Amino acid sequence: MKKILLALVVSAFCMNGQGTNVVITNVGTTFSPDAITITQNDVVTFTLAAFHNAVEVSQATWNANGLTPLSGGFSVPFSGGTVSGSLLSVGIHYYICENHINLGMKGTITVEAVASVPELNTQGDVSVFPNPVKGDLKVQYNSAASNVLEIKLYDLQGKLVSELIPKTEVSGIFSRSISLNNSISAGVYIIRILSGKKSTYQKVMIL
Repeated sequence: MKKILLALVVSAFCMNGQGTNVVITNVGTTFSPDAITITQNDVVTFTLAAFHNAVEVSQATWNANGLTPLSGGFSVPFSGGTVSGSLLSVGIHYYICENHINLGMKGTITVEAVASVPELNTQGDVSVFPNPVKGDLKVQYNSAASNVLEIKLYDLQGKLVSELIPKTEVSGIFSRSISLNNSISAGVYIIRILSGKKSTYQKVMIL
């Protein structure tokens, strides 16, 4: 049964070689979300205002808020468009809005190799599991120092679906079960985990 379920999940993610379509929008002069983690063969669709575009640059250019496009990188026109999986190799892709890089409008896409769907083991000592999930989503956190923990659930269009754990000051061992029964429709979502000052995005399938 477990193998059948795993096969169904992988099939859902990688159907027709296209994978999941993850949507990035803009909120003013900020990409939303501005840092995502996807699986190889996933596609990314930018839905942007008419004066925003998305152009891949090198890490050095990104760090310097520069404008030089990356040779062979992706380029999304003003108003948005779709970046195919063939242009998103495994690794980190850095991109900017040419009109608003002076305001810090930039983002990253981290592409992971295709593998069986793992548990959501994310930022440092934060673990969110199981994946896929049906019923209760479990969160475990262990840190000697006091940190802010926040976990939110978004749909693939970037819309906030649920604030699973509001900003909470935690230290030591923290454990919580979050019931998803009848509150969230089945499907693929993005979990944003804020741990201290670091954010991580992960896909999760709710059954």
